[in-house]
Amino acid sequence: MMSLDDVGWDEAWAAAAAAHPDLEPARVSIEHRGAYELLSARGAMIGELPGRTYRAARDKRALPAVGDWVMVSGGDEAIASGSPAIVRELLPRRGLLVRQAAGEKTAPQPLAANVDVGFVVTSANKDLSPRRLERYLAFVAAGGARPVIVLNKIDLVADPAAMVAAITAAAPGVDVVTASATHGDARAVAAHLARGVTGVLCGSSGVGKSTLLNALGELAGIDAIATRAIKTDTDRGRHTTTRRELFVLPGGGVLIDTPGMRELALWDDADEKAAFEEIAALAATCRFADCTHGREPGCAVRAALDDGRLDADRLAAYVKLVAEAAAEARRRDDAARTEQKRKAKVATRGLRERLKDKGGD
Repeated sequence: MMSLDDVGWDEAWAAAAAAHPDLEPARVSIEHRGAYELLSARGAMIGELPGRTYRAARDKRALPAVGDWVMVSGGDEAIASGSPAIVRELLPRRGLLVRQAAGEKTAPQPLAANVDVGFVVTSANKDLSPRRLERYLAFVAAGGARPVIVLNKIDLVADPAAMVAAITAAAPGVDVVTASATHGDARAVAAHLARGVTGVLCGSSGVGKSTLLNALGELAGIDAIATRAIKTDTDRGRHTTTRRELFVLPGGGVLIDTPGMRELALWDDADEKAAFEEIAALAATCRFADCTHGREPGCAVRAALDDGRLDADRLAAYVKLVAEAAAEARRRDDAARTEQKRKAKVATRGLRERLKDKGGD
């Protein structure tokens, strides 16, 4: 039988759970609408949240996500009869990967919680984009995970070393590993996983995340994940994964697979500079704290660009990401103000109706 340690449990989680001695710990493996698949020391079970928890949630970040540790009641009945356990508590997170929800609505979309290693998967073909990788690195860092770039499908190119060099230049200081998932070569990825370590696979649609998971899962017997061949007209794989799911690897570690993203808009801008550490270090030495790295005197970033110490494409990507984060923050502020006005209008209308009713008595 699987133990909690196999799913990432440790002494720190046990200490957090000690505050709820009448409840049982479990980890969220799949999130459904209104329900969760959970892994506990006694087996898999279904869990549900009380309605008041949904109503009290300010947004989806307040609700359990795949990778979260929760405390449940009714585990005995859930295991014995299949009836749902009740999720009573969400243990404090160590990190949360959050993106801006797709579409025009300004809202956060959690992808995975309590992740140690974020595997940013890209294809060794014309889908490779250093600028996109920089965005994913900022996303992973904001979620509290250590990024590792996986150059997958290296069997498709004659000189993968050149691609590794390009990625290394775009992501200084970040581990870069290669894989050929279709040929079962995922050893370099497995080297970053061990018992108690949680990883997540993220990247664009069609880069081979599910095939990579299959390669890692050959030892785990989880090779039933459907995958699809590369589309010859676009040189990209076909979208396969439609939900976030946590897998336990008997060889060691826990891995969360996520659906591919056509675009990645960052939500939390606290670490938007994490993918550009060398530029952020230079920016800290600019004469003005609010330097935009344009025409301001004493700009250390522009000086590094002029003398060749800084790549122009890197700087352009950095400026774009910072500007995007600032614009997103303004949109969130505008949305918050609009919601406050709406609530105030509803409250005023309700007060007027109550006063009117009182006056008519």
